[in-house]
Amino acid sequence: MQNNIFILVGFIQIILIVFMQWQSFISTTIKTFDLSSWILGIFLLVIGIINGESTLIILAILTILTRAIFIPRYLLKTIKRDIWRVRETKNPLGVSQSIIISICLALFSYGLYSIALSDSGSVLESIPITLMLQGAFLIISKSNAYNQLIGYLVMENSIFLFGYIFSGLPFIVEAGIVLDILGIVLVSSIIMRLRKENIDNEEELYG
Repeated sequence: MQNNIFILVGFIQIILIVFMQWQSFISTTIKTFDLSSWILGIFLLVIGIINGESTLIILAILTILTRAIFIPRYLLKTIKRDIWRVRETKNPLGVSQSIIISICLALFSYGLYSIALSDSGSVLESIPITLMLQGAFLIISKSNAYNQLIGYLVMENSIFLFGYIFSGLPFIVEAGIVLDILGIVLVSSIIMRLRKENIDNEEELYG
């Protein structure tokens, strides 16, 4: 039963990242990631409660607080201050292209699982592998730093799903990943603000 729920959650995560890939408005991408983080956090929380795993419950709460509440709201607030960050400068992928690439990534992930991880006896590993590859594709296919940051966060989501499959992963590593994300967001925000200030200074200098 839990594996079936895991497959459903993984499928929803993949659908949401595909939706992000053809979006041009950054705010829509952030809100979609917000939704995916809520789904992931609630899934971990429910499984933790059912199995009586306190570490999984704590991880779920940290996931909801950081990835579903703090990070999306922080990013959206930053966008409102700087209107130039609202849109992706590259042309977003079309629906058909996103679906084709996602199918190819899913097939590649299953092939990778069959070669390297089939001894574990479960096909579940192919889901977080697919999610990680799609997060990487979001990074390389977009030019906006916000979209690229969301791509990294999607890859982190896949690590949490791996943590569910391989329950022996130390909790301190999982919790550390959550806290590291906060640092990534803050540092990225500082870098983007410095980049904007440099652009403004150049415009004043040559304008």
